[in-house]
This record gives sequence, C-alpha cells and structure tokens, in this order.
Amino acid sequence: MINFRCMASRRNIKKDVNNLCFEVIYECLIFLEHTSSLNQENVYQIISDAAELRNTLICRINHPETDHNAPHGSRTIYRDIKKDLYDKTIYMIERLNKLPR
Repeated sequence: MINFRCMASRRNIKKDVNNLCFEVIYECLIFLEHTSSLNQENVYQIISDAAELRNTLICRINHPETDHNAPHGSRTIYRDIKKDLYDKTIYMIERLNKLPR
C-alpha cells in the first residue's frame, strides 16, 4: 500500500527511485538469463525505459518546479513524482511478465 500522506525527505525519495528502478533492471536481467533469446530486444527496451525513468525522476527531484503561491506546492510535486514512479515501474514489470517465456 502506498502512503502519500507523510512528507518524505528528498533523500528518501531518491532512494526509492533508485531501488525500484534497479529492481526492474534486475528482474529484466534474470528474465534474460532464464529464457530464450527471442525477446532480447523487448527486454533491453524495458531496461532502457527503467534507466530513463530513473534519470528523469532524479532530475525532477533535484530541480522541482514549484509554484510558490500554491498551497502545499512542493508536497504535490513530490507526491506526483512518487505516483509516477510506482505507476511506471508496475507498468514495466507488467510488460516484462507479458513476454513469452
């Protein structure tokens, strides 16, 4: 279950980004190790997407575009980053699981 209520530090959000993206890459490498080479290009594309997601989210964390007039502006930015992280990693794992073995 995802808890978006508490405000986590940027450092902890970065750790979550790194951990989840590297977990997706790890799952892809395990998939490559234990299956035939028919789906290599698709798996490499998922690895590339995970690396791109990691770089994009880290950049968004380091350089947040806040609206200083909006109430709780920075909270919503980090909440959106966490939501994007969880949604996109789940989507990448689902793509990996749909590949024939």
